[in-house]
Amino acid sequence: MFSRYFVPYFGSPLHHLGATSFPPFPHIVFLKSFSTSIAGNESSTGYPVAEDTCPISDFFLNECGLCQSEISAILKKRPSPIRTRSTSTAQQVVQFLRDSGFTDDRVRKLITRNPSIIALNADPHLKSKIEWMKTWGLSVQHIVMVFSRAPRLICCSIEKLLSPNIQYLQNLFGSAADVSRVFKWAPQILVSSNMPQVLEKKMKHLATFGLLEDEIKELFRRHPIILNVSMVKVQKNMEFFMHTAGLPAKFVLSYPYFVSCYSLECRIKPRHKVLSDVSAMQPSKRPPSLIKALYLSDRRFLEEHVYASPHATELLELYSAKPALL
Repeated sequence: MFSRYFVPYFGSPLHHLGATSFPPFPHIVFLKSFSTSIAGNESSTGYPVAEDTCPISDFFLNECGLCQSEISAILKKRPSPIRTRSTSTAQQVVQFLRDSGFTDDRVRKLITRNPSIIALNADPHLKSKIEWMKTWGLSVQHIVMVFSRAPRLICCSIEKLLSPNIQYLQNLFGSAADVSRVFKWAPQILVSSNMPQVLEKKMKHLATFGLLEDEIKELFRRHPIILNVSMVKVQKNMEFFMHTAGLPAKFVLSYPYFVSCYSLECRIKPRHKVLSDVSAMQPSKRPPSLIKALYLSDRRFLEEHVYASPHATELLELYSAKPALL
């Protein structure tokens, strides 16, 4: 009478327990008994799949649009605050985010990246956080963008972490507008518990290339994305531009994206190699500009510097050898 509750280790259903011989200590998986068949909850053999369900998983699936793999990852990542009998807090949080301007897709991404958000109180925790961010000149659209880029910021304490970091940035830049730019473009740095020490190390590192303190502050102010870039990436890119491409260190003040955003192996080196070969193949022509070439999309770069060359086949083979990511 218990045969329908068991599946043997090797996968075949036990229809006759008495006629089956078991090895010592058999591996048995207990399955849930279903009175009716539920679509999508059966294996290819027709037997129900064992799963760990709870009210919040149904809420994620039906109300938030999360897929089963995302739900499983969340339940493993944050078991204690997420596995709850009640979904009322989660419902309040999701509804508050939607009312605040978050699309369903952004809500889903927020939950998957920081599941602890559903355990917060929408009012006053989230409401006070959003109101505080508005005092720094952020619109609702900006706040949505900030939370999407730095989900951890939602759960951070204003008094213990965010306010001290913001005060440090205001002392560094001297302007609330510059702090607002950091909020919009580099919010990840704000959730660092040792942000002042991290920024001081970055300033000292950049100074080793010959940049002055005021120039480094201006770089941070105009291009806050660089605050999130590792010094390993900055070091490699700076060395290439200075020692291989022959650019002065201060070029980074005018073209910070070359150091912070562009991949050295996937974009900078392959394009520099193509331009160098073009110059060698056509020495009578003016060498093409690397700076201009780096700004081009991949399609435009190929059209202007590869396909237009009489050595297009050779250059295309050279450029195609680069990694796939641009």
